[in-house]
Amino acid sequence: MKHQLFLLAELVKRDFRGRYAGSLLGFVWPFLLPLWQLVLFTFVFSTVMRISMVGERTGSFAIFLFAGLLPWMAVNEGITRSATAVTDNAELVRHSRFRAEVLVMTVVLGGVIQQLIAGMVFTVILAVRGELVVCGLPLLLVALPLQVVMTLGLGFFVCSVHTIFRDVAQLVGLVLMGWFYLTPIVYPASLVPEQYRGWLRWNPLTVLVGLYRQAFLGGGGDWLAGALWLAAVGAVLLAAGWGLFRRLQSTFADEI
Repeated sequence: MKHQLFLLAELVKRDFRGRYAGSLLGFVWPFLLPLWQLVLFTFVFSTVMRISMVGERTGSFAIFLFAGLLPWMAVNEGITRSATAVTDNAELVRHSRFRAEVLVMTVVLGGVIQQLIAGMVFTVILAVRGELVVCGLPLLLVALPLQVVMTLGLGFFVCSVHTIFRDVAQLVGLVLMGWFYLTPIVYPASLVPEQYRGWLRWNPLTVLVGLYRQAFLGGGGDWLAGALWLAAVGAVLLAAGWGLFRRLQSTFADEI
């Protein structure tokens, strides 16, 4: 177990360093990119496209949008990169003592690290604007682990299937695109017609985005019911994904 944890930590560090290797600004980029995104969002949605935020916890659509994008970016990256985690590391997987599941964990945690850095930048911006709800931040301790569990489950699943059927990576991109637009990330849930709002509650990503917005921006509402639903979905996805991964793992070396 200690060896696997050490290997996971080293792979995560290698993955993070590899993103910015050879760049002039190096590790400044993870902080600069989310800041630039916020500047662009603020300009576009306060000057070019003015969207009313009546009934929301913030008057800034840029802030509303970024709070929803934070978990989405990590989930999207974790699932997308998990699909090819084994096929992209064929030499490691063929090593008899290497545990292939570490590769999926690496890309999922890599996305989380990027998210945490962006979250720190976002927290500072909110504090400067006077919109940070400090008492809500502990809710992130609930939202983040549930996010990781759900992403790992889906990551193990798509990685297993893609190793056998190489069209899965492209299919995953299409599914994630649909999932993104079916989740109130770039629009408030209040804009969804009444007859469709009930379906939003069954979308685990809707719950996750809601937890993040409540953590950063406050607002009433019972978060426990949503968190329990997200935990149940995450547990089922992790059990199914991990079960399929373990069942097919012995065939990976032959398939790649």
